[in-house]
Amino acid sequence: MLQGMSTHEEPAETALVRDRLRMLAEASGLPVPRLVVDQPRSQERPPRSWERDGERTVLVPWSLPTASPALQFWHLAACLGRWVSPEPARRRRLSGVLLVVLFVVYVVLLFALASTVPWLWITVLLAYPLGSWTVRWERQAMEAAGRTVLAAAGHPPVEVARAAFGDEPDPPFLKALLASEPTPSRRIRAAELGTG
Repeated sequence: MLQGMSTHEEPAETALVRDRLRMLAEASGLPVPRLVVDQPRSQERPPRSWERDGERTVLVPWSLPTASPALQFWHLAACLGRWVSPEPARRRRLSGVLLVVLFVVYVVLLFALASTVPWLWITVLLAYPLGSWTVRWERQAMEAAGRTVLAAAGHPPVEVARAAFGDEPDPPFLKALLASEPTPSRRIRAAELGTG
């Protein structure tokens, strides 16, 4: 369940995140979306944004209001990036099509070759890293568009990326392969190169 607090009872940290979201949206000429702080979870989900019935919403993990300003700006700008560029939505659609096609091919192969290749079922384990890659691919597009949001608000994206992720080590290879977000070094490098 989402924790949505009314403005008069929200913590000061959440109000500050809401102000930063408003500032970034207005600098990019976007309508200010509704901010929702997720409830605490054992495994935090990355910040995300969506639009339903014309209402835009940005959902952030419960830890973001107490995170560094640079990390807040980075993630809020990435969420707004969904509305600045069509690329994140395009990548989401392509990822969905890719996963459906691969699933259909897998099912066909499973039934066609199950008797001759009994270990074929184990290849379904490849779906998890592929699914993680598609989420990361979409997130990279959101962050690329988010860098234009940061620049429009007067926050140099390279400086924000270095401040947000410069002290954070990259996870081990397997963990990075299964992660739904780019590694810190990849985020910094993309900001330096201006790529998605």
